[in-house]
Amino acid sequence: MSRLEERIENFNRAFELYKRMYNMHINNRDDEAYRLAMAQCFEIVFEISWKLMKDYLKIKGIDEPTTPNETFKSMFATENLPNAQIWIDMTKDRNFSSHEYNIKKFDEIIEKIDTIYYDVMNKFYLWVNTEAI
Repeated sequence: MSRLEERIENFNRAFELYKRMYNMHINNRDDEAYRLAMAQCFEIVFEISWKLMKDYLKIKGIDEPTTPNETFKSMFATENLPNAQIWIDMTKDRNFSSHEYNIKKFDEIIEKIDTIYYDVMNKFYLWVNTEAI
C-alpha cells in the first residue's frame, strides 16, 4: 500500500467519525460534549487532509510544499482545489482551536464548522474518493 493510499484510508476513517460527530452535534446543539467532539474530529480530519494533499502533489511530480498554506495554494494552482482561501481560513481556526480556549472564538469556529467547513470537507471527501485514487 502506497503512502497516499494509506493516507486516503486514514482520511476516510477519520471523515466518517467526523460526519457522525457533526450529525450528533447538529441534533444536540446545546450539548458541550458533542461540540468539543466535533471540533476535535474537525482538527484531525483537517490535519490528515492537508498531508493527503501534500502526498498527492508529490506523486503528481509537483514540488512538495512544506506547509499547509503552500499545499493549498499548489492544489488550487493545479485545479484540484476550488478555493484555497477557505482552507487557509480553516488553518487559522484549527490552530486557534488547538492552542487556545476562548469561548467566544470557539463558538465562532463551531459556527463556521456548521455552516462552511463541513461542506468543504465533504466535497474534499468526494474528490478524494473519485479523483485522488
